[in-house]
Parts: sequence; structure tokens; C-alpha cells
Amino acid sequence: MTGFGAAEGSIGSQKYRIEVKSVNHRFLDLKIRMPRELQVAEVPVRNLVQARFSRGAIDLKIDRVSEGTNAPTTELVLNAELAMNYLEKLRELRSVLGLSDELKTKDIANYPDVLTRGTPELGADEAWKKLEPVVSRALDELFEMRRHEGESLTVNLLEAASELEGAISSLREKRKGVVSRYPDRIREKIKAVFDSYAFNDSSASANVQTILETRIAQELALLVDRTDIEEELVRFQGHLDHLRKVFREGGQVGRKLDFVLQELNREMNTLGNKAQDYGMSEEVVAGKVRLEQLREQVMNLE
Repeated sequence: MTGFGAAEGSIGSQKYRIEVKSVNHRFLDLKIRMPRELQVAEVPVRNLVQARFSRGAIDLKIDRVSEGTNAPTTELVLNAELAMNYLEKLRELRSVLGLSDELKTKDIANYPDVLTRGTPELGADEAWKKLEPVVSRALDELFEMRRHEGESLTVNLLEAASELEGAISSLREKRKGVVSRYPDRIREKIKAVFDSYAFNDSSASANVQTILETRIAQELALLVDRTDIEEELVRFQGHLDHLRKVFREGGQVGRKLDFVLQELNREMNTLGNKAQDYGMSEEVVAGKVRLEQLREQVMNLE
């Protein structure tokens, strides 16, 4: 969700430049900076951005620029309401202190923001009417840049889904090889226990052999059941199918993909816990790394 957009336009006698930047964020984090005389339009500006974007850390800045030059504006603006407030408070202060000195216009004019250089403040409707097309052009540029990035990421994400399907097939094949070695491993461990005891009687030895085979069968059944990963593999494939469906449906896919990737990661963690072979563990680790990369990339999608 990285991108940049900019536009310039005149409002009254002053020209303004709007720049809007966007970087990755799971939710919409919007910061707006604008000159004091345009702050009456901050709410509609915020609403417009929120209507266009649902994710990303977006920084929108509006600056005054000169009409064709870099020279500052020389127009003086009077904030009469603020001047009246200063006057009332000064009169109140003079009364509280019991003073009788004369209040002069030049004294009040010297207080902050009573007289400023710039464009006179506009009403909210008037300011927004003039500002809206300029903001829209900047947002259009940002949207186009993000759209282009999103298309590229979509291709990468779908390729990654195919890679993960390959990992699923690999795990299934490795699992078959591991299961085929289970009987020999279990037989060796259990036989070592029984061999530590001496049985001189032939009938006792036959009974021991029967018990040994029974115990091997029990341990093998438990181990196969405890390490069975077919259910996780099936669910993992289902989540990959869901991921592709989200892309086909379009719209705002970012948060949906966040959820799908969480489920894929959960299944991969379970596969890692059940892995009984170094090769399977390697495959799981590689899959988890790929999923983490996808999670970071999905933050780029609206």
C-alpha cells in the first residue's frame, strides 16, 4: 500500500499543493496537516480519504504555495473574533487588578493570530467546494500507484500459493517414507527392552515373543495416529483454495487474506509439531518462512 499522489490548485487568491503518501499498515491510519484557514474542511477531507481507502498509514499534507513564485503572500487577514476575545479578557484582567490604563488597538493587534498573512478563512462549504477537486486528483494518483502495486503483488501471491501446494505434496510423500520406517524403529526400541531380561524357559520365550509383537503393533498404531498429518494437509489445501477465491472475487481483499494466512500458519504449526523426520521439519520451516513473507506482502493490499 505504498504510494504517492500530488496536485495543486487555487483557492481564492492563494495556490495550494496537496501531497498524500501511503505506507503499509493493517488498518487505516490517517494523518492530515493543513493551513489554519482550510481547517474548516478537515472533516470532509478525512471522509473523502476514508471513502477511497481502508488500509495504510496515509499522510495528507496541504501547503500554501505562491501564485507562480516562491514569494510569500502579502495579504493581511484579520481574525476579528479572536481580537474581541483578547479585548474582553484584557478588560476582565484590568478590572481584577484594579488598573485604569488605556487599551490600545495596536496592543491587541500584536497578539498572536490577530493579524496574519495569508488567505482569508473560508466557510466550511466554500472551502470544501474549492478543495475537493484538488484533493481528489491527489488521491487518484495515489490510488493508481497502489493499484499497480497491488496487481504485481497479486501475481506474486498466487505464485506463492502454487509453491505452497508443492510443499504439501512434498510433505505427503515424505510422510509415506517416514511411516514405512516406523515398524523397524519401534521393533528395535521395544526389543532392546525385552532383550535385557533373560528367559531360559522356551515356553516363556514364546510368550515374550507374542507380547513383543503385540506391543509393537500397539505402539505402531499409536505413533501413526499421533503423527498423522493428512487432516492438516487437507485443511491447508482448502485454505489455499479460499485464498484464490478471494482474489477472484476482488474488492477489498487485504483483511480477508490476513485471516486466510492466519489459518494457513496455524495448520503449518501443527504440521511442524507432528513432523517426525528432519526432511519434513525442513519443509515446514521453509513453509513458515514463506507464509511470513506473504503476511508482510498482504499488508500492501487494500
